[in-house]
Amino acid sequence: MRNKLFACLLLTIIFMVGCNKLDNNSNDITKVIFFGDSITEAGVYDTEVGVLDGDTLVYPKYTGFITMLNKKINTQIDLIGKGISGDKVSDLLTRYRRDVIDLNPDLVFIYIGINDVWHKYDFGTGSDIDLYRNGLKDIISEIQKIDAKVVLCTPTVIGENTGEFVLGNQFKDVETMEKMNGDLDAFSDVIRNLSIEFNTELLDLRKVFMDYISENNPNNESSGILTYDGVHLNETGNKLIAEGMINFIK
Repeated sequence: MRNKLFACLLLTIIFMVGCNKLDNNSNDITKVIFFGDSITEAGVYDTEVGVLDGDTLVYPKYTGFITMLNKKINTQIDLIGKGISGDKVSDLLTRYRRDVIDLNPDLVFIYIGINDVWHKYDFGTGSDIDLYRNGLKDIISEIQKIDAKVVLCTPTVIGENTGEFVLGNQFKDVETMEKMNGDLDAFSDVIRNLSIEFNTELLDLRKVFMDYISENNPNNESSGILTYDGVHLNETGNKLIAEGMINFIK
């Protein structure tokens, strides 16, 4: 009799554990979209997989953060890169439905802002802060309507040094760099405030990058710490972003 009671109890426990696993699995993230610019576009790069540059097959120098995440997490989670080089928030507004909403993701990382600042100074085609804020508001609200979780990322860096920026034939004087950094700080504040307003997750990459650079750039180099050109990520930069993002996916 005692053995029968024990067996029944054991079966009950197994059944309950099984039900809990089913319940937990029903809440798992299965599709993640990374929505952004060239930094996100390069996030899918793999040093072992060539990409076409015109008619030439080129092997990337660095593994992108999305590829790094793919190698670390559950293979049943679909990680989709939707980054396009040169994009600003105005460009995301033209394609968020096709590239995000229509794919019905569980989680969306929005990482935009570098070109909104950078292009203002190099090409006169950047975004003013109100356009940036209002564009992101529209995108976030539409994504939340499909019950997808949103992670907002602050823009990182344009140049890794203080003072003038010199890299190859590129040069920006101290005044221009101070203005650009001021804009990046202001745009990052927009992201932080929108995260509170819309109750999203926040990945403060601006702070993460600035803290890391302040501790690891003793020679005040324009690049080479987290980027290879002052903007686009090297191996260390990709690893740093992957480490920050993985906590929202697991």
